[in-house]
Amino acid sequence: MGKAELIQEIVETLAKYQRPAFNFGWQATGLSHAQLGMLYMIFYHQEVSPKDIVDYLGISKSAVTQLMEPLVDKDLVIRRNDARDRRIIRLSLSPNGKKLLRQFNKYKFAGIRSALDSLDAKDLEQLNALHQKMFANINKQR
Repeated sequence: MGKAELIQEIVETLAKYQRPAFNFGWQATGLSHAQLGMLYMIFYHQEVSPKDIVDYLGISKSAVTQLMEPLVDKDLVIRRNDARDRRIIRLSLSPNGKKLLRQFNKYKFAGIRSALDSLDAKDLEQLNALHQKMFANINKQR
């Protein structure tokens, strides 16, 4: 097996660890996959405008509105006017939105934790060393 195929197999296996827990956790939220993705986008980018979301995701403004309104109604997202320009709307996670993502992350990472728990200490140390090396290589590329 070549390097590219081996990398692809590793990536696919890592994704499989998350799937069962991810599906259970996602279904428990009562949100669509797109709405959950929107929450993560707001979490990582903070204080975003609907235009930022349109530009980032490449979807229409009306699609952003359709996804966002239920999140605002469920008190997961806070919508407020920009302090410098009241025509601009800013979106951020509410405390309930942050709590939901923390709970969801527990589901999301449960499969990975379970897989790692099956390794002994020596294997974990070796895997950690490899991850540190990968992380250092990524940082060099920035």
